[in-house]
Amino acid sequence: MKGFVRIGVFSYLLLFILICAQIIPEPTRPIDLWNPFGLTSTARPRNQRLKSNEVAVRLSIGDLIGKKVLLQNLPWTPDLDPSELEPPQRSHFDLSNLQKRNSITVYTFLGVPYAEPPVSQRRLKPPQLIRELPSKPYLAFEYGAACAQDVEYRPQVLVNDPYPFIVNEDCLYLNIFSPDVSKVSGTSYPVAVFFHGGNFQTGSANEWPGHSLASRGMVVVTVNYRLGALGFMSLGDSTSGNYGIMDQRLALQWVRDHIASFGGDPQGVTVIGHDAGAVSVGMHMLSPLSKSLFRSAAVMSGAEVSYHSYIGKPALAFNNTIKLGRYLGCTQSVAFDVWNCILSRSTNDIVRATTDVPVEYNRYLFLPTVDGVNILGNPLWIMNNAPTGLSSVPNAVPLLIGMNAQDGSEVILEDRLLGEFNDFNNVDQAYFRSYALEYAFRHNYTMNREAIVEAIIDRYTFWPDPSDDWAVRNSFIQFATDAYYTAPISLSAHLHSTAGSRTFMYVNNYNLSRNGFIPGWMGSCRECDLYLLFGYPHVSDDFRPYHLRGVNFTAMDRNASQLFSSIFRRFVYYQNPNFLYDGSWAALEPRRHWYLNFNYSHWSEMSIPGKCERDYLYTNVAFWNEYIPALVNYMTTTFPPIEVSVRRQLMAFQWVVAIVVALLLFFIVLTGGFAYQVCERSQSSHDMKESHRLVEYADNFISNNSIHDPHFPRVSNL
Repeated sequence: MKGFVRIGVFSYLLLFILICAQIIPEPTRPIDLWNPFGLTSTARPRNQRLKSNEVAVRLSIGDLIGKKVLLQNLPWTPDLDPSELEPPQRSHFDLSNLQKRNSITVYTFLGVPYAEPPVSQRRLKPPQLIRELPSKPYLAFEYGAACAQDVEYRPQVLVNDPYPFIVNEDCLYLNIFSPDVSKVSGTSYPVAVFFHGGNFQTGSANEWPGHSLASRGMVVVTVNYRLGALGFMSLGDSTSGNYGIMDQRLALQWVRDHIASFGGDPQGVTVIGHDAGAVSVGMHMLSPLSKSLFRSAAVMSGAEVSYHSYIGKPALAFNNTIKLGRYLGCTQSVAFDVWNCILSRSTNDIVRATTDVPVEYNRYLFLPTVDGVNILGNPLWIMNNAPTGLSSVPNAVPLLIGMNAQDGSEVILEDRLLGEFNDFNNVDQAYFRSYALEYAFRHNYTMNREAIVEAIIDRYTFWPDPSDDWAVRNSFIQFATDAYYTAPISLSAHLHSTAGSRTFMYVNNYNLSRNGFIPGWMGSCRECDLYLLFGYPHVSDDFRPYHLRGVNFTAMDRNASQLFSSIFRRFVYYQNPNFLYDGSWAALEPRRHWYLNFNYSHWSEMSIPGKCERDYLYTNVAFWNEYIPALVNYMTTTFPPIEVSVRRQLMAFQWVVAIVVALLLFFIVLTGGFAYQVCERSQSSHDMKESHRLVEYADNFISNNSIHDPHFPRVSNL
């Protein structure tokens, strides 16, 4: 019976193995690091002829094939901007009579690798310039992967919008958009290199198609760089961290070496950055390593002197890395071992842990770090110590710097508890106060923290009706805008101007038409200037970011976009944003902080981009740049109140210290008593010995004297 059972079990096992052998696929071949997901191939036979919509470019590192794209109904050409027409030929905006429409061909090269994949042995190491394209010819038809990030952490209006790009560590790609690849030296176009934003935590070059901007007559390059822990994790020394900054610098070197093949002028590069990209541009201006890689710079909604944009203390960067290691189970006692342990973890584990680790100081865990090499020192210190007029800043190039009037709306969009349910009305007084307290804590305001919070609340309270939630939300946005953007950007503009850069500042006050995409309360929101710069109101959904597809822009939006992008076109071409027949926009002066108030309306002229004004929100700027630092350093006669959580820990610590001190005192008393008793007993024994010795001595003395002197009295023993 047992034999039949065994035979039956064996038969079933054999049948199961045979079935599995049919359904289990063959082992996969080794993963191609250039195409790990098996997407459309980037290679084709060399002898295959180009299609009608393709274009080939020959580089020293290999041949590259891109595509031709036709943009229609544009009011400009690559070689003629409407703002450069003589005044009689221009008129007021007319909704029924738009300017002449043109069809323009733009040549695109997407997903072009500029460095070796930063994976395996190249993970968390400086980038290596690519020496040879992975295939010849290389098909640059599709965007490369976005750098590793938590895509759910994006501060977007549509927080539940799925992310359309692959996220991977192999991400060092750039995208090129050219109006004409056949241009030769002397007639080539200037180049605009764009670094995306995302607070060094999220974002991708793929999110900002440059077709429309390239049709304005410039070669546009958008660049990916490493983010978060994989881009900025550091042990606080000069040999680790700042990989994202190094990626950007390597991309600029690649552009210098190869952009001429795309019709661009390698000596005419303007580097443009938004948000974290703007901070990066400022860092490159202060770095000798980036010298001669660009001739002008444009900074949008960010400043390198902002406390929230970098880590100035290497010890903090070191601690953040150790904290990440603990969340990943790396608890070794040696920092180098913790680093190697983190290296062994998967991409997803590192990204998720970075999001989960609580941030105690600053806004984010991993940021550019002062290392003495890529970032020589505290940017504010460097700028403050630059000689007036003759700058010690290595790249004191012409600078265009600006922001959106409501950039701080980003803070609300980042709060998933609000954004997930689109319940942005919950920004009330309690929320405002709690965020102000968190701001003071993360800014490491250890002295007068409560006074600082009260000063912020007092400054931004709508006193006619403090309980008005609409007013509270608007005040909160103004607070966040001033703290994170207005104050540091104004300070950066002033310092760069003083250090020798011819600096032009703008403030975008134009509100895009209310079309269901941007809520009315956001005003001139975060990234609104990018929508205008890249010309998205002028192009179809195929050439817009994924989150702008389906948005119905109006004729006013298109004209505002035309004016705003003309400002940048003039700056990229001539390092001066003034229109040809309008020179009213003055550069900053030490005591006159001029700026352009950009705000287009039905009654605006297409020849005037805005109104030049002075000292943008100077009282708010002084509050953050002068009053708050003074309040931090002000010594009060009483100690500030302590937070409840800290008070509990302090009380526990005090009790422990008291118990330890009491036990120590008890031990000292006990030891002293014991020592006293020992001394007493020793002294008594000594006294008794002395007494016996004296008695014996006396007896001997008396005995000796009585023998020699019969009159000497004898004392008899009793």
